[in-house]
Amino acid sequence: MRWLELSPGYACNCRCTGCFSCSASESQQMGWPEVLRWLKWGRKGGAIHLWLSGGEPTIRRDFLRTLRAGKALGYERIKVQTNGMLFAYEGFAEKAIGAGMNEVNLLLKSLNPRIHDGLNRTPGSHQLLTKGLKRFNALDEPPRLAGDILLTTRNVKELPELIDHYLEQGLVHFNLWLFSLVDQGQRDLRRLVPRLTDCNDLIVEAYDRAKAAGATVCSLNTPYCLVPPSRWDMQFDAGGMELAVVNPGSPPFMLETSSIEQGIYVDECEGCALRPVCRGMRSDYLDLHGVDELQAIDQQTWLDHQHFGSKLDI
Repeated sequence: MRWLELSPGYACNCRCTGCFSCSASESQQMGWPEVLRWLKWGRKGGAIHLWLSGGEPTIRRDFLRTLRAGKALGYERIKVQTNGMLFAYEGFAEKAIGAGMNEVNLLLKSLNPRIHDGLNRTPGSHQLLTKGLKRFNALDEPPRLAGDILLTTRNVKELPELIDHYLEQGLVHFNLWLFSLVDQGQRDLRRLVPRLTDCNDLIVEAYDRAKAAGATVCSLNTPYCLVPPSRWDMQFDAGGMELAVVNPGSPPFMLETSSIEQGIYVDECEGCALRPVCRGMRSDYLDLHGVDELQAIDQQTWLDHQHFGSKLDI
């Protein structure tokens, strides 16, 4: 274990479409003693980096206390995954940084406030995110800024422009997450899941624009056969991150075993040279779009590009 992802609770100030927290009980919250116990558990198990997620971690009363404890315990990278809304308020960013936060992953939905707020199901969330980012950039020593982009049919066409805009705002890394139907309960959100073959050119263009600016892109839900071999270095290796996830009311698990990361193999995967390193495709995606996009990669292509490096730390 190198990373501990700690989700102290599912409460959130957004109601984002597709987020598990919206279907989970907000009453599932860790008390401070449990939070501290898991922080110590992570360090004892070898974790050197901490990732706070949720729900929305910044709305918890013990948010700053958690950061201070993580710093005191010796976590080196302390990442907060957030919608960014509370950072719009004066002094909040400074307090969080002073307590130990040195990385921020902002949830980015769209440059269009109407689409961003619509996917968040929270009016005004885009405006608050924008204000929060301005406050970060006004600091003498801002934290490392990254963006988590959820790819849906509503925003995927603007992906290259989204990357360009946030590069100008100081972001140095972007994670691309394919919208998932996992844990959606009875809601029919199939219309929001794009076909990867319709996204690939846009993903490649986003990757190229980020690379030209000295930034990086990591794609989390794309099988190797759907990515040009020359761009395989943006593929995410969940196991290589060595991240343990701790959620309220359930035992810890390693990231690569989660329903989001654990894909399945189909007949088209037989004989693929990358089968040992590829995690297949998510079953919810295959149920919706089928297997026609998948194809085996031959040994020579693998040999020609095998020295790629997967992004281990999102």
